[in-house]
Amino acid sequence: MLKYVCLVGVGAAVGSVIRYLLTELFNRLFMKFEIPFSTITINVTGSFLLGLLTRNLVGSSTAFIILSSIIAGYTTFSTYMNEVIQLSNKNLYTAIFYYFITAILGISAAFLGFCI
Repeated sequence: MLKYVCLVGVGAAVGSVIRYLLTELFNRLFMKFEIPFSTITINVTGSFLLGLLTRNLVGSSTAFIILSSIIAGYTTFSTYMNEVIQLSNKNLYTAIFYYFITAILGISAAFLGFCI
């Protein structure tokens, strides 16, 4: 049990560092845009990868735990929700668009990953 707890912790840390680095990169590249492209990209790619893992690593619990913890650390629902609230204070229509496009793309990516 302790082994898995440690693996999950390390995996989540790795995913969080990857998310941080990508967020910094995207913020520099797309800082003139109002929509947070880094969060969309991170959550959509994470959804795809988790769908792919769910389908293809069913028998390997250790691999699934390690990889899913990396993805759990990589993706971020709370940041997504916070950005929706922040955007709604600036432009309600942009916030609604961001909310729905992220959800639709995330669900589609998870489905695509599961189907591959």
